[in-house]
Amino acid sequence: MIQKSNLKGKLLMLFHKFSRFTKQQKVFVLYLCGLVFFLIFFPLIKVAPVDGDTYRVRLLSGALFKVMLIVIVALAVLVGRNMSFRFKNIVINYFGFKENDALINFALLFIISTALLGIGDTINVVQNTTSTIRVTGSYYFIELLLLAGLVLTLMSVVKTAKLQGGKTKIINVIDEDALKEVSHKKSLKGLFDEEEEDEELANMHHAHHTEHEHHEHEHLHHVHHEEE
Repeated sequence: MIQKSNLKGKLLMLFHKFSRFTKQQKVFVLYLCGLVFFLIFFPLIKVAPVDGDTYRVRLLSGALFKVMLIVIVALAVLVGRNMSFRFKNIVINYFGFKENDALINFALLFIISTALLGIGDTINVVQNTTSTIRVTGSYYFIELLLLAGLVLTLMSVVKTAKLQGGKTKIINVIDEDALKEVSHKKSLKGLFDEEEEDEELANMHHAHHTEHEHHEHEHLHHVHHEEE
């Protein structure tokens, strides 16, 4: 009874947490649940030996250990970051990934897609020499699922970039006004560096010429005074 009440309490807590998400977050969380389900329970490779029984290889199989490690880590970060506020705060505090969740989701999905594409390409090369090994239909379905996730997250990235673009324009206007106030300073170098250097050289030459004339005038005045 105690275990059932604890399970019911946890489920209610998860449901309450899920209800606090935005519509976009809810869709992505459901997408992640489906992706995890298909990756764990559906086979990726079918092997049909000539002298043996046909068997299928899943992601959690030891034969795909390296790919499994990459995919599981990426999935864990995806699920934890999008479903656990505590995990997200830990990531922000230690790694600083605070803004643009869509971009991070896109990057992690891209890592998973790349790892699985490597499996498909390798199997296709081997399949040209033997028909005993090939990828399953569920592999192609998972790839399509990942492609859909990449498209959705990329759209979110573009949407976020457009929203932040207005803020960037406001900041740029302020920066341009500040630049106009100090445009006469030597610290500002840009498109007209050569012209500024030429002006500086001309000013230096003019100052040197004026100083030379001043010395000559003083010398002549001194000579004239001695003659008197």
